[in-house]
Amino acid sequence: MKKLVLLACLILASQPALPHAQATTTMQFDREIVRILDNHCVMCHAEKSLAFPLVTYEQTYVARWKIRQSALDRHMPPWAAVPGYGDFVNDNALTQREIDFLVSWAESYGPRNNGQVFRGTTAQAPAKAVQARADFEQWELGKPDVVLPIPANRVVDPKLKSERGLRGLEYKPADRRSVRAVSFRIQETGQWIGTWTPWYGFASFPQGLALSLPAGSHVVADVDQGSIGLYYAEKPTSRPVSDLVLAPKTGPARTLVATAKLAEETHLLALEPALAPGIQSIEVSARLPSGATRVLLFAKNIPLDWPTPYVYRQPVSLPRGTELTVIEHSTTDVTSAPVTFSIYQGPPLPPAGVPKSQPMPAGSRIRSDVVVSGTGSRLENIQIIPVSK
Repeated sequence: MKKLVLLACLILASQPALPHAQATTTMQFDREIVRILDNHCVMCHAEKSLAFPLVTYEQTYVARWKIRQSALDRHMPPWAAVPGYGDFVNDNALTQREIDFLVSWAESYGPRNNGQVFRGTTAQAPAKAVQARADFEQWELGKPDVVLPIPANRVVDPKLKSERGLRGLEYKPADRRSVRAVSFRIQETGQWIGTWTPWYGFASFPQGLALSLPAGSHVVADVDQGSIGLYYAEKPTSRPVSDLVLAPKTGPARTLVATAKLAEETHLLALEPALAPGIQSIEVSARLPSGATRVLLFAKNIPLDWPTPYVYRQPVSLPRGTELTVIEHSTTDVTSAPVTFSIYQGPPLPPAGVPKSQPMPAGSRIRSDVVVSGTGSRLENIQIIPVSK
């Protein structure tokens, strides 16, 4: 046996050492990588912005190892919400597929297209170089009804002679190098309007909803630079947007808890946690009258230097009697870290684009089509759809 082992070792030792083969990839800057930069990066990584630019191929190539590590660590782009607990329209996290693209591209010497890589010169640049797009001049919500500068005292006066409905607000920084987030409130009531971040630069409400701006009211920002665009509702709304604030108090094991029971049907549009040093995680849940529990947000490893709202893609409807709970875990003795919810109450809004039902003519005959969704032995949804004939 010893002779066989010795023979095997001699055979292995006699094999020549082969160098590692160069990694190859089909990922190209001009195709997959520039799309990722457009969707997640250039809001901060642009000229005269918060971080080093990632607009051109050369800029991105030089930073490819830093990009790779930040993506693997999920350090950038900043987003603390854990997937699967709430669907947010301003979610800026990389998908696993996008992370794989970035890692593969970086480890394969960052090809621009057709296998070409950066050589430190511009000789190989194509006639029309592909770049990531960073358009900071465009108003995402369209042309505002009024654009107002933010003065040194941070209080903006829209000079309202009568009550107006506010359906949206958009912010433009004067210097993007110094602004990470901006929160807006009504001075007279303290109501939260919305929070600007570089990747989601506006606050807007679903069609049919508006926030009430009383006559003579003012908008307060927490920066003293830039300008805001205000979008007014054409007519008064019967669905005013309001606030619900839960302020957790310190409990055992540095756990902060707050609970509120909803007195009527409530629809959540967005929420804004007030961050404090030591807060490690935030969980927002709803215990329905049926006893079922829905987790509406779970965020962990929250970066204090990147405060962000969580804006639901669709309003989250909660029936009367629902118990809404906020639980925060901290590593320090935090006294309170309130969470503000933007809500409206009453019956839910009809889905956008769905016409209102019309009365059927007398004498119409009805037949029913049964639509079933689900697989296996579990029927997830059954709809009986009346069809006139």
